[in-house]
Order: sequence, then structure tokens, then C-alpha cells
Amino acid sequence: MSTPAQFEQTPSSTAILASEESKGFEKQIDEPTKQAQSRAQQVRSLFSTTLSGDLLASATARSSSHPKIPICLDTDLSVQDACNALAEHKISSAPVYSPEQGGFVGMFDYRDLVTYVLEVFRKLPREEKEKEFDTNLEITDIIKRASLDRTGVPIKLVSNLSNQNPLVAVYTDTPLLDALHEFARNPQLHRLVVLEKSPDDKDRFIGVLSQSLVCSLVAEKFGRLTKKVGIAREIGWPVGELSLQDLGLIIKDAVITVDLNDSVLDALYLMHKYNTSSVAIVDKAHGHARLEGSISMTDIKEILSSRGGWRHLYDACFRFFVQLRSQQGLDANGADRVPLFTVHPSTPLITAVEKMAATKTHRVWIVGESGKGEVLGVLGMSDVMPILLESCGILEEESA
Repeated sequence: MSTPAQFEQTPSSTAILASEESKGFEKQIDEPTKQAQSRAQQVRSLFSTTLSGDLLASATARSSSHPKIPICLDTDLSVQDACNALAEHKISSAPVYSPEQGGFVGMFDYRDLVTYVLEVFRKLPREEKEKEFDTNLEITDIIKRASLDRTGVPIKLVSNLSNQNPLVAVYTDTPLLDALHEFARNPQLHRLVVLEKSPDDKDRFIGVLSQSLVCSLVAEKFGRLTKKVGIAREIGWPVGELSLQDLGLIIKDAVITVDLNDSVLDALYLMHKYNTSSVAIVDKAHGHARLEGSISMTDIKEILSSRGGWRHLYDACFRFFVQLRSQQGLDANGADRVPLFTVHPSTPLITAVEKMAATKTHRVWIVGESGKGEVLGVLGMSDVMPILLESCGILEEESA
């Protein structure tokens, strides 16, 4: 009969066999782990070697809609002129420069304007506004009348009013990986000011690096479309091939909805209240969750584009949406853009990113597979940034 000591010194053949099997199993586990680490290093290398200035320069050279000259706004510029500048250059925001302070003091975007407009329009019922305000007044004229001093409203009083568009700057030689850190750290941060270092310590403003540019790069490097047209993908992004469902990105509570007949003003108020940039339009009266359309924060520019446009604040959401998309369809030679803004739970993440990049939108709505169009969630570019960072082998906690 063997003693415990003898057994330790002379293992049985069964024990030896089990030990060998264990080693083989460890090898089987280790190989996929090594592959995953290798892919993470490849993805990380892409974002480490791509500089912020290079990505911005590439986008400027290739896109006809991207401003060739970087746009910034003077602090004393009127709100109306600032809005016109955003609309003319097809941008959602711009940094605000103070000549007195000799630097940037904030960002101005449509969210700031919405916050300010709500301060004015939520105070009085519609009937009183229609009595007080002429139909042909500009919305900024109304704001002037609502102001105590009845003077023009400079954007320095409006920029950063929403507290949702922080000003963060990077340099042209900053790796894109650092930009991902910034985006992942602050979900409210959608754009970075890009500066170029100067020998005289007066940094030069180069432009704005947005999440849209990052997603366009991802679509170019990892997208399925590049594979279909015969462009060899340099590296793979395994996480991007996973479905939105598998990644746990179907969060129905994240969807803010308005009824077909709610006013545009109601929609803007909900966006402001719940700190979101878009709301889904559904038929609440009949208990339907079918996605009928959407209204985003940037649609405010349509209200500012003509005299008396402020009256659209009282339009029913669905009516406003149909008119807006109809006009966009005319601008796009009749192309129907609405279906392009939806994906399904089974849609791979990279496909959703490609859609956002192709349609130049900041989000896509997730609808059910049944074909009934039930809205299940929404995926925004801000949701993609932390996933990209993790794909580089970096956890969000490490970036904080």
C-alpha cells in the first residue's frame, strides 16, 4: 500500500496522462489568446501611428463638404451669423475665439442655441407669442425682444450654455489613440480642436477632429464595403464583426420618443432634458413602437434658415420630419434617405459604423427583425469610441 509520500515521488501513469492533457488544453487556450493579443496590437498600431493632423488633412483633401479653411467664431459674432456659418459650412459646431484673451474660450453648437431658445419659448404659451411676435421676425429678433437690454445677442453669452460641449485641444502630432482616450473618457465630447505648435508659442488653429472622422477611418480600414470592391483590408477588427446584440448594445431605455403629434418644441425640450441629440418619432396614441422618423438637435438650423421659421417649433413632429426629409430628398436628387438610418440587432457593428460614415449621421436607430419597424435602441458614434479603445487592448478604466 503506497504512502502519501511515495505517491508524490512516483506519480501513477494516470496522473501523468492527466498532466499531459492539461498542458495540451492550456496550449489550445493560449493560441486564441495570442491571436487576440496580436489583433489588438495591430489595431492599436493603426491608432498609434495615425496622427490627428494627418487624419484631418486627409479628410479635408478628400471631402468636398469639409471646410478647406478651419472655421472658428469670434466671441462678438451674433448668434444669427454664427448659425449661418455652421449651416453654410455644413458643420455642427465650431470653437469660439476671444481676441481679448488670445485663445479659445469654448465651443458653439446647435445644442447651445436650443438651450437658449428653450429659455425664451418655454416661458409663454403659443397664443401669447403669436400676438407678441411678428410672423416675419427672425428667431434672433425674438430672442432680442426677450432679452432685458433688447440688444443683439453675441455668441459669448450662448456658447457652452448647454454645458454639453467641452473644449478639449490636441496637437497635429497627437496620435489618434490619445484622441480615442479623450472621446472614451467623456461621452459628451464629440469634437477636438486641433492645434499646430509654433516656435513663437502661438499655437495655430488647424481644424476640428470629430468622431465622424474617426468612424470614417474605421469604415475605410475595417469595412465590409472595401472587401466587396476588392480593396484588401490591411488589418482585421474581430469585434467589429460581432452583432449589436452580441455586444450588448441594444438598450431600449436609451431611446427617447415623442408622439407623431407632439410639437417640435416638445422634442427639443426632451433632448435638452435627457441630454440626447435625437429623439424617435412613434405613434404613442395607438400604442405603437414603430419608428416613423426622428428629429435631431441639428434640425434646429431648418428653423433658423428663414424668416418666421420659429413658427415651425409648433409644428407636429411627424409633419416637420416629412417636410424636412422631402426637402433633403430633393437636395439628394430624389434619393430616399430614411431607410439608411436603421439597422437590426443582428447587424455587425462595422456595418453600422459604415452606415453612419456613409450617411454622415451621428447615430443609427436599431429596429426589430420582424419588419414591423419597432424601435429597440439607438447606436451613436459615442458608443463606438470605448469599443475601439478596448479593441486596442485598453480598458476604459485605464483611460480615465
